Amino acid sequence: MTTDPETRLRRAFEAATAGVQAPPEPDWDRLRPRRVSAVPAAVAAVAATLVLALTVGLVRGADVAEDAFTPGAATATPVRPAASPVFAMRQRGGSRPQIVDLATGAVRGTVRPPSGYDEMAMSSLAAAADNRTFFFTVRKSPAGRWMVARVHTGDSGRPEGRAVLVAQAPSARDLEAVAPVDETLTTSEPSHWASVDGLSVSPDATRLAMRVGGKRAWGISFWDLRTGRTATWGSSVSVSSLAWARDGSLLWASARWAGRLDPKEPPSVLRATRTLSQRDDAGRFELLPDGDRVVVRTTPTSGRLLKLTDRPDLPNIILDTWVTTVLDRDWAVSADGTHVLYQRNGVRTLANLTTGQRTPTRLDGSANQTSHFAW
Repeated sequence: MTTDPETRLRRAFEAATAGVQAPPEPDWDRLRPRRVSAVPAAVAAVAATLVLALTVGLVRGADVAEDAFTPGAATATPVRPAASPVFAMRQRGGSRPQIVDLATGAVRGTVRPPSGYDEMAMSSLAAAADNRTFFFTVRKSPAGRWMVARVHTGDSGRPEGRAVLVAQAPSARDLEAVAPVDETLTTSEPSHWASVDGLSVSPDATRLAMRVGGKRAWGISFWDLRTGRTATWGSSVSVSSLAWARDGSLLWASARWAGRLDPKEPPSVLRATRTLSQRDDAGRFELLPDGDRVVVRTTPTSGRLLKLTDRPDLPNIILDTWVTTVLDRDWAVSADGTHVLYQRNGVRTLANLTTGQRTPTRLDGSANQTSHFAW
């Protein structure tokens, strides 16, 4: 009897492999995937979320402690101008500010910053026209956001309690959003917060303006201390000085241009309304409420106190000249814009900007020569 080809092939294969052992059966219980407990899985999910949030926070420069500040939480009551300045806030390096007596040079008290804010900037001090309300900048760490603190003093000049936070600098991102960004300026270490290069307080101490800057943008940040309302104006150049005009508007100036803004208007890019005169090249200067500028020009052997009018029909006014052996570089205009406190042969001197009358103070010595003042 014959068989089909498929049957013959199968029988031949079976005969050839009859002595081959079958492979062992796998241990399916050991290889079967185990179910993950719901509790450890939930813990792992929460941990992953926290790690992601922390990572994002570090990348964006977030500081959880910064969120504790509430705009407008500290009350701001209008103050009245003092008849004449008696005190000044003095700061040297990163030390705590002190309140000093202008006539005697005596220290009336050391200002205590807000709790936890121990880093300070010497160049950002300001005073209100009552000569009892002072402002300065602080932050928690070298990478933290700059904040503005305020302190009041009594009639004796002694600070009344610890300073309180009243304003904060914008983030670098918010500043660049309103400013013409210079794309040619790049950095491998970008800052998350804008720097505060100077402060200016309205005469009644209810409004505050900051000169702010980032790696690629500059501008002015405005704060209404009564309501907490804030706005930022951008600039294509660094703002050198600010001053509050008699009508309540804010004057600003850069090295070559100047303008005026109304804090009640919507923020935008700063627009210059005049070009500054380059007579007696100013370098650093301080704006006055009428738009004029005050500057101290010094060489290793001489010094001059000038009032720059920036008007073709009026010459610049020389308020003082002196022979010196030190570089008298620092000066500060009073909050009401009527006087200037400047170094003259290493001694702080008061000068009336209208009459030119000068009054020496007892603020001498190296501590005062290397300090910054607001009054």
